[in-house]
Amino acid sequence: MSRPKLSANFLKVILISFLIISRGLAFDPLKSADERISQYRMREVIVQLKDQKGTPIKNSLIKVNMLQHQFLFGCNLYLFDQFPIYLFDQFPTLEQKQTYLKLWTQLFNYATVPFYFQRYQPAPEQTQEAQLREMVNFCLKNNIKIKGHPLVWHFPSGNPDWLPLEPKQVEKILKNRILELVSKFPEIDYWDVVNEPTVSWVFDTPVAKWENQEGPVPACKKALEWAKAGNPQAHLIINDYNVRFGYWSFIGIFSPKKTIKLIFDPIKRYPFSYHRFLSELKKSGGNFDAIGIQTHTHIVGKWSMSQLWRLCQRYGKLGLPLQFSEVTVISGEKRWILSPVPKDISDWESTPEGEKEQADYVEKFYTLLFSHPQVEAITWWDLTDYNAWMNAPAGLVRSDLSPKPAYNLLYHLIREKWWTKLDKATDSQGELRFRGFCGDYQLLIPDRAKPLHFTIDCKKPEAQLIEIKI
Repeated sequence: MSRPKLSANFLKVILISFLIISRGLAFDPLKSADERISQYRMREVIVQLKDQKGTPIKNSLIKVNMLQHQFLFGCNLYLFDQFPIYLFDQFPTLEQKQTYLKLWTQLFNYATVPFYFQRYQPAPEQTQEAQLREMVNFCLKNNIKIKGHPLVWHFPSGNPDWLPLEPKQVEKILKNRILELVSKFPEIDYWDVVNEPTVSWVFDTPVAKWENQEGPVPACKKALEWAKAGNPQAHLIINDYNVRFGYWSFIGIFSPKKTIKLIFDPIKRYPFSYHRFLSELKKSGGNFDAIGIQTHTHIVGKWSMSQLWRLCQRYGKLGLPLQFSEVTVISGEKRWILSPVPKDISDWESTPEGEKEQADYVEKFYTLLFSHPQVEAITWWDLTDYNAWMNAPAGLVRSDLSPKPAYNLLYHLIREKWWTKLDKATDSQGELRFRGFCGDYQLLIPDRAKPLHFTIDCKKPEAQLIEIKI
């Protein structure tokens, strides 16, 4: 009996498939990162200088200083173990406070500020508005974009003790909370409207009960509508960590009865995929402006660069900007934290070896994400190890506020390598031509005391003409 012959077309399919897979495995997204950064984060500009009569200012030496990136380099602006609310400047000494704020502001331009329901409003008639107003004013004074975090969360931190258990009553309270906060703080540009909606099924808090009764997609849609009504100009974000296969099952092993129930009710809850959840939310008319992606490494370890790139590509296809909203890279040994509500660890120390690994990874991580066209923000979680979440060595600076190698490395990237500063003379037409990183700038002109300001916008094409009259 003769063996069946493989057709030429079949062999071609096998060969092409092999080549595609091999190319994918061999692809290193970091190799072309600098080219993409130049393409997506910089623009050619023509600054045209004229006097009030319209005469070009020729052959005049100009200083061009970048002031701020358009890209959002962020960090949470508060310490986790400060009561009664997470405060941003509570250190034992004034010197430590000043050091912390200096380290923060010389690196970041995007602050996450805390609106955890439990602490913001510990009683129906008691809020921490004054403390939050102080934090917001600090950001405004320092030209820092602000994100409020979070408006709706099933976690205990998102549920004050006075909340009722009846879902319809909870819905009314949440609606009032969102409308009040978003309208009361119009200075806040971005809001994490719903936090971690795909894992609300694990919890029994009042907010979780409401989300689970409504279904995560309808509940999220309602919250977005309330936020948009409170401030139509705000950028609304959904934020979650359920971006790796098996996250939900890891959490579910602590709630076997709920997991069994979930298996027989998968359509309503969408816990298996954050991507699927967002797709359904868009189809249902949910109006949100960006996708928040958490990448803490306390438990699951670091992403490879190819995994990170595929993550960006996959979620980028949803057609919205991506914000890497909570980034942690530990500078100590890895710990196994087998709990959906992790506790602080008393002896989790930063190590020299861990700090070197942290810095090496931070360079790759930020370079790759800065090079992806749909990523608009990267937010580090916990500037300092002092009072960091879970007491982890998660900071860019140590508990004594001395910078780790990762801080110095990130400063070099953000404020030196990806920064534009030059001295150049205008030409015979009174024009100054250069390629710069997108963001805010000032011009210093001889014999003029006050600087002039302009912006390079990455949302606009190359050869941007900027006309300035002196």
